[in-house]
Parts: sequence; C-alpha cells; structure tokens
Amino acid sequence: MMDMTQDRQLRAALYARVSTDDQGQDPETQLFRLRQVCKHREYEIVGEYVEYASGKDPDRKVLKVLLKDAKQGKLDLILVTRLDRMMRSQKHFFEVLEQLHGWNVRFECSEQDFNTKGAFGKFTMSLLSDLAELERNLTLERSAEGTVRAKAQGKLCHRPKGAKDRKPRKPRSDRGIKRGSRSGDTLINEPAGKTEGVTYY
Repeated sequence: MMDMTQDRQLRAALYARVSTDDQGQDPETQLFRLRQVCKHREYEIVGEYVEYASGKDPDRKVLKVLLKDAKQGKLDLILVTRLDRMMRSQKHFFEVLEQLHGWNVRFECSEQDFNTKGAFGKFTMSLLSDLAELERNLTLERSAEGTVRAKAQGKLCHRPKGAKDRKPRKPRSDRGIKRGSRSGDTLINEPAGKTEGVTYY
C-alpha cells in the first residue's frame, strides 16, 4: 500500500491508558511524554484518548473510538508510551495491528522506540507483544502460587465483605463517553472522579 503521508506532517493520536488496578497513576504523565515526542518528531496532534480500563479488555470504549477515527482516516499514527498501554493480549494486539495496517495507520511506542513502519518494525513489535504476554502469564503464575501458599497456611485469601457488597455495582460498560473539542467542550467521562474520554484538536 502506497504511503500518502510522506510529503505532509503526520497526524498523531495519543492514547494513554491507566489500569483500574493502578492506584495513584495519572494518564497525564503518559500524555506529557507523548506530547514531547510529537514536538521532537514534528507530528501534528489531532486527538488525545484517555482511558481507565484493564489492558486485558479488548472492548474498551475509548479504544473503540480511537480505532473508528483511524478507520475514517482522521489520523496517520497512534502513539503510546509502551506496548502494554494499548493491549496485553497477543491475539488482540495483532488484530489491532492488522486493522491499522489495512487503514494505512502506523503504531508507535515512544519509550520502547519502535514502530510498525517497515518490515523490521513489524517484526520488532511482534517480539514485544510476545514479551508483554509472557510477563502477564508469569504474573498470573506468581499470583496463583501465592494463593496456594496462603491457603496452605490458613490465611484469608479474599477481601472481607463490607458495606460495598450490599450496594449494586454498575459495570463500566454502562458509562458513556461525552464528545467535544479543545476549542469547545472537552470530551470527558468521569468514572469514580477520574476524567477519561477524547479531546480533539
């Protein structure tokens, strides 16, 4: 596929994700680094996509908006700080890469300094995806081993029930995403007091 972006400034979409388990993490830290990369590489920032969700979930709302924008030709590349910010599952990651390739959209990781431009870039991203899944599997194994050891020692392996268990919990899928732009209303959603969504430039 011919690359029609060589003679103009590349339009970059910044994607920052913080897991629901990452207490105290601020996606603004990721965005700050990504903005610096865009400035250095002379990319035009067309949108910032912020999400609080698990990387194991491929059906994330903000991610779906990002991929829809990519399919509609609103951007030339997606920029993240690390590979695991986009996806932790190897299968889902390759599905996303195949979609982006079909739409002529590049994928770059700023801190790992690799991108999908060229054959070597695609090969490198494949290796990084394998490593990300390996790390996740090792973490799960260590967690399982710890649970077995705790049970053998007669220790409590679950959170004691409290007031929160008596209240119905609304799943994240019920929360919407508002739309807007930097020049008007910012696209935001506020799960548990946190701001997520999309800001277009």
